[in-house]
Amino acid sequence: MKKALIMAPIPGVTVYAIGDVLSTLQYSGYSARDQAISELSAFGSPVRPVMVTAILAHGVLLLAFSAGLLRVARRKSALWWIGAIGVAGFVVVGIPTHTFWAMNSRGMEPGFNDTMHITLSLIYNVTTIASIVLSAVAYRGRFRLYALATLAVMTVFGVAAGFAIRGIEQNDTPWIGGFERINAYATFAWLIALALKVNRNELGPAHVPGRAARFLLRRKPA
Repeated sequence: MKKALIMAPIPGVTVYAIGDVLSTLQYSGYSARDQAISELSAFGSPVRPVMVTAILAHGVLLLAFSAGLLRVARRKSALWWIGAIGVAGFVVVGIPTHTFWAMNSRGMEPGFNDTMHITLSLIYNVTTIASIVLSAVAYRGRFRLYALATLAVMTVFGVAAGFAIRGIEQNDTPWIGGFERINAYATFAWLIALALKVNRNELGPAHVPGRAARFLLRRKPA
């Protein structure tokens, strides 16, 4: 059960990517390069049900991963805090951002939901950055370098997306979708890398009790 929870980011990222691709293909006139990802789940979007379903399924699987971290990590350790942030983030940010606080589609009058969507998206970014920093604290070596490289990518393309989105009222947001997707999928790649790292370090043969551990540790490669 612990292993299934820890490996949940793999199907979580997969279902998000499928939703992203299917929604983009079905949304006539939508540009994956020049329009934000949130426009797929926006009020008024013809593919809103598809993308919201994918996002919520993605969120539930990441919630499972967070619960897995809370089970395998030492209490109050860096990994434990990543799990705690993930559980709280799903309730506070994950559910409402694309459901009742989704943005309005272009051409619609902006409302309070747009303000809340932006606010929750900023909170999501902060919690993601905190989780990546904590993962760099938890694991040294190449993984730490990889986590820091992910932070650099998020910073560069997050700033670029922030500049691009300012032209949304003029319907002029060149490369906003491209910048956001680089940012999002870099984060997803880090999630999968973290899941694999946790699986190997916390649930590997050295952590299997009793005879099973001794058997696995003594096995020689064929």
